[in-house]
Amino acid sequence: MSFTVNSSNTAADIAEFLESYRFGRKMIEINKYEKEYFGGRDNPDAGWAVGEDDEAYIKAKMFEVKRFVTSLPPDDRKLFLFYHYIRCESVERCAELLRISRRSAYRLKRRALEYAAIKYRSFSKKEYEQ
Repeated sequence: MSFTVNSSNTAADIAEFLESYRFGRKMIEINKYEKEYFGGRDNPDAGWAVGEDDEAYIKAKMFEVKRFVTSLPPDDRKLFLFYHYIRCESVERCAELLRISRRSAYRLKRRALEYAAIKYRSFSKKEYEQ
């Protein structure tokens, strides 16, 4: 998935971008499992989930997501995004960790995604200028 910056990025767009971290994490875990239990690349029966080049690409995308989230100023929105998308915690578990109600956690998720969509535009502009 390639995430491009434009003025119409919405909370849904940024949620999809952040969700790519979870997907990448799952793909790498699947690949690790296959290597561990089905042998090395020499095993013709192994149906590798991702190749080495693909794994490097996935890790690069994951790094971009994690770097963006960690670059946000410290507040509850950042903590929510970190726990939910990087640590793969459920919204309910994030509520426990942040010591807020489940209902407040869902509201915080909405606000955090809206905030992240705005911040990603300036984050990406800095990247292009360097």
